[in-house]
Amino acid sequence: MRRAATVGLLMRNCVALVVALVTLADPASARLPAGTWLMVIVATWSAYRIGTRSHGRGFLVVDFLLVLAVCTAIPVLTPDAHFYLTNSAPQAIAGTAVISFAVSVPARVSLPITLAVAAGYAWGSAHVVGWGHVTAVAALYYFALQWSTSVLIRLMVLRVADAVGQARAGRHAAELVQQVNDAVWEFDREQLALLHDTAASTLLMVGQGAVASPERVSAQARRDLQLLQHSPWIAPPERLDLVGELRDAAVHLATPVEFDGPGELWLAGDTGRLVLAAAREVMNNVDRHAEAKLLRITVSPNAVLCVDDGVGFDPDAPRSGHGVTDSIIDRMVRAGGQAHITSSPGTGTSIELRWPSASEEPCAQQAVSDPDRLIDRVRIRYGLALTAYALANLAFAVPQAELAADGRTVDVVLGVVAAGAVLTAVPGILRGLWGCAKPAAGALMLVTVLQPLLLPPELVGGYAHWAQNAVGWCVLPLLLGVPTGRGAAVLVGFWTLGAAAELICRPDWALLVNIGLGTASILAVQLFALLFNGLVRGAAAEAHAETDAHHRLVAADRVSRAVRDEYQRRYAGLVGNVLPLLRQLSDSGNADADLQRAARSESRRLRALFDQEATFDHPLVRQVRRLVDTAESSGIEVTIDLAGTLPVLEPDEIDVLLIPLERVVRAAPASTRLVVNGTDSEVSVSIVCEGMADDDPELTRDLESADCAEVVISGDLVWVVVRHRLIPA
Repeated sequence: MRRAATVGLLMRNCVALVVALVTLADPASARLPAGTWLMVIVATWSAYRIGTRSHGRGFLVVDFLLVLAVCTAIPVLTPDAHFYLTNSAPQAIAGTAVISFAVSVPARVSLPITLAVAAGYAWGSAHVVGWGHVTAVAALYYFALQWSTSVLIRLMVLRVADAVGQARAGRHAAELVQQVNDAVWEFDREQLALLHDTAASTLLMVGQGAVASPERVSAQARRDLQLLQHSPWIAPPERLDLVGELRDAAVHLATPVEFDGPGELWLAGDTGRLVLAAAREVMNNVDRHAEAKLLRITVSPNAVLCVDDGVGFDPDAPRSGHGVTDSIIDRMVRAGGQAHITSSPGTGTSIELRWPSASEEPCAQQAVSDPDRLIDRVRIRYGLALTAYALANLAFAVPQAELAADGRTVDVVLGVVAAGAVLTAVPGILRGLWGCAKPAAGALMLVTVLQPLLLPPELVGGYAHWAQNAVGWCVLPLLLGVPTGRGAAVLVGFWTLGAAAELICRPDWALLVNIGLGTASILAVQLFALLFNGLVRGAAAEAHAETDAHHRLVAADRVSRAVRDEYQRRYAGLVGNVLPLLRQLSDSGNADADLQRAARSESRRLRALFDQEATFDHPLVRQVRRLVDTAESSGIEVTIDLAGTLPVLEPDEIDVLLIPLERVVRAAPASTRLVVNGTDSEVSVSIVCEGMADDDPELTRDLESADCAEVVISGDLVWVVVRHRLIPA
């Protein structure tokens, strides 16, 4: 609530400064010399506070003491016995102080301050009108209305802002989980593609005894080691020089390479990493399979064109490998682009890798794309509070005016019109329906002009002239749907129109001073109330931006740890098996019979993993893998087998298959085996658990309650099969 404290500080001291200057400029003022010096002190201190805007407790105490001094100094500021019937410097300063303290400090602090201000005002009034007439000073009751409404507004803003913060934190927690899961999935795909591009290809070539010079095998093995021995996951740099990286990769090729285009091309890190990896695989494929005499690489701002003069191939022919699909096409899709392959046997190959330019990329959502939506509830509560205050103000001011003007019926009629006008703001506040705002503003404009014109001139500017104070508060809720600047202009326009009507009725210096005091104590407070609405929106926007920045930092750390754990869990063993073989090959490039056998074995293992990759990418298997991860984190050994072809499944269909299995896995004490199978007519998931208790009636009841589950329990062995039959399209 620092913004609220700033609003309160500026409201309090701006009003005090203007009131002091108006009072000092009044040639007809009856103030005593002590009152003059007090106004000089108030003006000086207020100007200092506006300039420094310090929030220290000591400054707040001085503000309060000066307000209290003004209240108790009523005898030297306004010694006229009828001072309380019109606006005055003490009333303007004290009333604004009550509001400003109430919105800027907790209620437990602002309540004693308000009581002290009221007591000081009563004491000062009593020394002018006598204690017997203090109850006639309406400002004392007005302080209570001002404090209670302002505290209510503060509590609403705090409560709703806290609720918005909690909702946002919950949403960020859910987004973080999804972000980590997506990052791990992305890492899996990239790690498999990296293994395919490096070790799998080299070991396949060695294991099959392909004709290649020892120098080439050694260079390729060294390149593979360089890529695989890096950190298992490194956040991509913010920017990457694609041309420089491609030139570095070309050094390891046996095929001559020529580059066309710019000497450097900087891309965003995420996009550049994927494009570089795809282009590197294109270069490797040319070097291994094309038998080309030249590879020409042409780089443009959003594309890389690789053209070789090799043997070519048929792009439409079935492919058993994963290099083109996973290492090239899939990477470009993840970069938001595409790969175009043109080739035919005997004519060479042309592959264009194209990605969106910076202007075409979908813009990341700004920290706050719609701050109004983020704090919609804050604005609704604040708008309703202002509406309630306007109605309460009318309920207080109109009867007082009726008494002061000897019971004029016209005041009641105009008061009802004003109340009806302010109520038309409710649909706009709640639902954004502001269609009645302009007619309501027109009605309030008539009230502003007619009410003083229908008064006797001597009553204009006093309590009988209730429109001077009340109409602006009635207009304020109608302005919450327009920009703050336009709303402020409308408020000033209403005040100017009312002041003109007053001067027409009573063109004297005393009324001009009254208008000056009203400008400070009434119009300025209304403008600050309108500004407060905009400041709350800005504060929420800044808080949202800070929360998002913190969320991004936490997410980056969580993603880093998650993918490192994933590497250790799934890939460290695979990489550990192939690194010794690559080191042997990098030393000499020669492979004896034992090394060839080992290379064939590891190559087959990696190929089997690549063949399963498409199935692992299925949403059902991704959910099963999360189930496996949960079990393994609890020390349960889990194996998983995949069979058949899995069809497209809806989320609710996946839930039907998984919910019974989750119950079994939670109860499994030792080892578990999962089998996922898909056919044209059904999908089934079976789970076998050993070491289960045979007297767990709750588990049996839960499983049997699932209509799609078949349960077999034999001793400590539990076998559950969950089937989902497919409905033909």
